[in-house]
Amino acid sequence: MSEKHEESSGWLGRNRTLVFVLAAFLTGAGVMFVVTPGKREAAVSGSAALMPFTAPMSGRMAASGAGAGPLAPADSGGAPGLGDLLPRLEAKVAANPGDVDGRILLAQTYNELGQPAKGLQSLRKLRQELPLNDRVAFALGTFLMKSEARPDLQEAAKLLELGAASKQPTISNLAHVYQGQVMVKLGDSTGAVKLWRSYLNTLPAGHEGRAAIEAELAKVAKVAKK
Repeated sequence: MSEKHEESSGWLGRNRTLVFVLAAFLTGAGVMFVVTPGKREAAVSGSAALMPFTAPMSGRMAASGAGAGPLAPADSGGAPGLGDLLPRLEAKVAANPGDVDGRILLAQTYNELGQPAKGLQSLRKLRQELPLNDRVAFALGTFLMKSEARPDLQEAAKLLELGAASKQPTISNLAHVYQGQVMVKLGDSTGAVKLWRSYLNTLPAGHEGRAAIEAELAKVAKVAKK
C-alpha cells in the first residue's frame, strides 16, 4: 500500500473526532458511531460498545452521557493531540492484546499520524489472529480501499463483502457503500450500481442507510453522463 498520506490538521481539523474517540477510550468510556446522511456523530456512553473508527473523519461531533465529562476541557483549546495520546493507547493495547477495538483504534491512529505502513501491519496481524471477525475484516477493508493499487482494491472488495454480511447494522451499511466505491475504482461501475440497487431493495423507506447509497448512485450516474 502506498505511503502517501493526507496531512492532518490537528484538533480543529479532520483529526478532531479521532482525538475525541481516543480520549474517551482511554478514560474507559464506550464509544459508538451513529451514521446519518451527510455526517458522522460520535456518542459517548459508559455502556456503549466501541465501534471501529474507519470512516472519513468529517461532520459534526456530539457528546452525551457519563463519558463526556472528562473531555469537556477539550473545547477550550487545551485538548491533547493524537501524538500525545498514542503512547497511552499503545500501552493499553500492549497490556490487553485481546482488546480488538483498541487494536483497531491503534491502527487508525498510526495511519492518521502518517504511519500507514505501521497501521496496515497492525491490522494484518489482527486479521491473521481473528480471520472470522467481521469488525476486523471491515477495518482492514476500509484501510486498503484508500490505495490505488489494484491488488489492494481487490483484497478490500473481498473484505468488505464480509463486512456487508455483518449482523452489526453500522458495519453492514457502511460496507455496502464502500463495496460499491471499490468496484467503481476497479472500473466496474455497472457492478456497483447493481450492488447498490439490490441493497436498496432490502432497506425500508426512511432507513438511515438509504441516503448514502442513493448519493453514491447519483455520483455514478453523473459521471456516466459525461
